[in-house]
Amino acid sequence: MKKTLLVVDGTYLAYRSFYATAYGNNAILETSDGIQTNVIVGFFNTLFSLIKTYDVDGIYIAFDSRIKTFRHEVFADYKAGRQKAPTTFYTQLNIIHDLLDALNIKNFNYDGYEADDIIARCTKTYDADILIYSADQDLNQLINDNVSIIKKVKSEYIILNSQNFEDYYDFKPDQVIDYKAMVGDSSDNFKGIPGIGQKSASAMLKEFGSIENIYKNINNVKPLWAKKLLEFKDNAMRDKYIATLQFDFDLVMPEFKDLSIFNIDLSNEANIILDNLELKALKRKIKSSLIN
Repeated sequence: MKKTLLVVDGTYLAYRSFYATAYGNNAILETSDGIQTNVIVGFFNTLFSLIKTYDVDGIYIAFDSRIKTFRHEVFADYKAGRQKAPTTFYTQLNIIHDLLDALNIKNFNYDGYEADDIIARCTKTYDADILIYSADQDLNQLINDNVSIIKKVKSEYIILNSQNFEDYYDFKPDQVIDYKAMVGDSSDNFKGIPGIGQKSASAMLKEFGSIENIYKNINNVKPLWAKKLLEFKDNAMRDKYIATLQFDFDLVMPEFKDLSIFNIDLSNEANIILDNLELKALKRKIKSSLIN
């Protein structure tokens, strides 16, 4: 029986933890010295809840590059318009990295690549059932018989997998990048092809399979759609390339045994970090979650 590896989009989880309190009714947590800790608390509360809820064997945390990625070199306006978080967020993000290390939870970033790319590399590296935690739609392209994603649909979480994917989408997991190239994605600043909407994109993918095959059969496409497809072909193919997750880069991947949840340890260093941040409740939760 295959083991299960939980792969967490750490950047997403950190932002989610920040915005859940920054603009809600929840009070911002901070130490007596004024160090904010709401992101840290939200991050680790969710992390240990995931480990407990999904009964996983191993855990791997992926973070975005701290510098611009290769995608920015291809498309200068990639993700332009996204609101930059304040300094207090990045201060807490650095502490999250330190605490993960102190707890012996493997976490990685790689210059020039996103957390999504590292997650894609995980799916190619480990002979395990991969369970991904993220809200990033790009990761849907990784779904197969061995890769599933924890998704929030309305008010509840589901496991999105190869069996139920088409219950929620009008295309297949391996068509995610084709669909995105045609329809666009405001979060990445992809404009899509004007005049090609969700229904028309889905219809063409059902008939032709991929955007490359659509262009090969352009004479069989409705004239109005064909005109738009040809006019914006360069942009569409660029966006598909950018949306395609990469896994062939030189990141050293740990052995699966090094990702075991049995390795998680409330070390002296972790105790010091938690004590300095006055996070007694979080410390108790982590301690109660440890598997001896």
